[in-house]
Amino acid sequence: MGTNRNIIKFVRNTLGCKCPDEIFDRIECRDDDSDTDPYTRSITLGERLLVYIWETNDPSLVEAKLPAMLLCGKNERDRRGLNRFRAVIATDDVDGIDSIAQRLFRDFSDKDEKVHLHVVPTREVADLEN
Repeated sequence: MGTNRNIIKFVRNTLGCKCPDEIFDRIECRDDDSDTDPYTRSITLGERLLVYIWETNDPSLVEAKLPAMLLCGKNERDRRGLNRFRAVIATDDVDGIDSIAQRLFRDFSDKDEKVHLHVVPTREVADLEN
């Protein structure tokens, strides 16, 4: 999945992460393992930051599956002793998807200050592809 340079640019510029430089010393990427994973790709940086990327343009899927994605990411973050979890939805319909996603995020009762949601244009994750 993409070069480390592209991942660093995405995390710093697109997600606005102010993480220390040393988290970029170790970058692990994986694609979803099955139809049940609530993301398209996962990136772990420096054993501190977990990022799930889900590419979708379907508002009904976001409505149905975003809470599971958030819970899965938070639980993985906690289980692995990581510091932060960032859920990213990459879409061609940022305005439409963002309004649904932000409402669901507001209503997500298990979130804390170290769980974040980003809705970005699909082109922002294009350089992260295999």
